[in-house]
Amino acid sequence: MQTENEQPTAVDDVRKVREQIDRESAGDIRRHIDRSNRVLEEYREKLGLKIVPPPSQPVERNGTGG
Repeated sequence: MQTENEQPTAVDDVRKVREQIDRESAGDIRRHIDRSNRVLEEYREKLGLKIVPPPSQPVERNGTGG
């Protein structure tokens, strides 16, 4: 929740979209997932993003957070 002087954040934007999809799906999780995937695909195309597959081997961490 934001105060009077705060600007909306990306989290607020995502929350609005998620709540709208939830209302549209009327509790049907399959419809919710389908709609969410369509929204994501639209943005992927619009922003020119590509899907990067996860690494096939676990990534070793060196303890530095990197």
